[in-house]
Amino acid sequence: MDIQTKKNLITAILQTSDDEILNEIKKLLKIEDTYDFWDELTEEDQLAINEGIRQLDQGKSISHEEVKELMKSKFNF
Repeated sequence: MDIQTKKNLITAILQTSDDEILNEIKKLLKIEDTYDFWDELTEEDQLAINEGIRQLDQGKSISHEEVKELMKSKFNF
C-alpha cells in the first residue's frame, strides 16, 4: 500500500465520529484498551441497570436473606 493511501486512511479515521466504525477498526487491528462490557449492553439493559442503581441510591432494596425467605414462603423451597 502506498503512503498516500495510508495517509487517506488515517485522515478518514481522524475525521469520523462513528463509534461503530472506530470500534471495528480497533478489533481489526487488535488494538486493546480497557474492556468495558457496558459498551456491549443494549440501551435497554443500560437503562435497566441505571434504574436499579437509582433505586439502590434511594434505599429501595432488600437483602439476599430477605429474598431467600420470600422464595421459601412463596414457593415452599
